[in-house]
Amino acid sequence: MKTNVSSALTLMLIIVISALTILGVTASLLYPNFVFEFQPGAANPESVYVPGGTVYEIIYILLTMATGVLYLVGGGVVFFGGMLTAVRFIQAKLKDPDKPSGVTRYLSGYLTLGLAFFIGAEIIKTVVVRTNEEFLLLIFIIISRGLFSLILYLERRWHGSEAETE
Repeated sequence: MKTNVSSALTLMLIIVISALTILGVTASLLYPNFVFEFQPGAANPESVYVPGGTVYEIIYILLTMATGVLYLVGGGVVFFGGMLTAVRFIQAKLKDPDKPSGVTRYLSGYLTLGLAFFIGAEIIKTVVVRTNEEFLLLIFIIISRGLFSLILYLERRWHGSEAETE
């Protein structure tokens, strides 16, 4: 049963990636300035983006779209986890207001997963970087998010399974 779920997820990811690939290639061939829509400072594309060949453009568009998707998924995980954790906290406090609810462990799990998506997006973004300043900023972001992830992991280990206070 577990194999069917993972193979269905894999198939769905392959379909989404293929659809995004076809969409990106089609858009870049029909509308050559499509790539500028994803760039900061799109009003003056020459200052931000250096155009390359067709294959380079396709790879650039795919990586830029993948970065955006990973940011959205990471933000969705954090938002969804925050909502679920808030509901769980309210339910636990309505049952017994004096008993620890144990929600910090769940929230840190969602935050860690969201940070993993954000770090993945930043790593992909390093391929698209044009200047040394952007690269140094990305390295700083990756290191800081990695440290946040480590802190959340240690917090989950420290709290254990039920020994949580609020």
